[in-house]
Amino acid sequence: MKKKVILVILVLIGLHFLFKELGLLRVYNIPSSSSEPNLKEGSTIIGTSLKSPERLDFAYFKFSDSLRGWTIVKRLIAIPGDTLECKNGNYIVNNKKIDKHLNLRFAYKILPNVFDLYVKEQINYAEYYKYIDSDSVTAFLDNSFVEKLPIKLDRKYDDETRNLSIEIFNENPNWTLNNFGPIILPKEKYFFSGDSRDNSIDSRYRGFVDEENILGTVLMNF
Repeated sequence: MKKKVILVILVLIGLHFLFKELGLLRVYNIPSSSSEPNLKEGSTIIGTSLKSPERLDFAYFKFSDSLRGWTIVKRLIAIPGDTLECKNGNYIVNNKKIDKHLNLRFAYKILPNVFDLYVKEQINYAEYYKYIDSDSVTAFLDNSFVEKLPIKLDRKYDDETRNLSIEIFNENPNWTLNNFGPIILPKEKYFFSGDSRDNSIDSRYRGFVDEENILGTVLMNF
């Protein structure tokens, strides 16, 4: 009996090493809203290193500048050899609008009376950032929400190029995070982005992700 108990303990230790230490199975909590509405802030993901991510998969990785060793979760947009463009915050890969079927989140600049009438009572402030300026309200809204409104809202574009990745944007200083390209991804380089396009510090700011720094692919979230 004692030998069986010891054997079970050894097996459990071995499984713990295989699944956790080797990254075969990982569990992470999502600490930010940068990939909302599809990965909710505070939700949990389960991923594995046994599956390499494909375009549009969520994956976890480390940027080359490490950011104090943090593991980052974003959506894979483009892989080595792909031709990548960005138009009005949407990505075009190899001449195809790759994210057209995704429910994305963007920033909108809204007149206060319009915000109060059509938006204020319809959103949960815990899930949407909003900033009140002297003449407008900036709210981060999902495509699925905006498309159902009886009026047209205007996107708020950040056309500043400061703090953007030199690795990507040095080809043309007039490119911005919402409009750039085309660029061809170098060998062993990957482009990741959050689904909350105006609220995500991703490859547009921090550059490509090295293949060796991709740790695994998200299998499920809840």
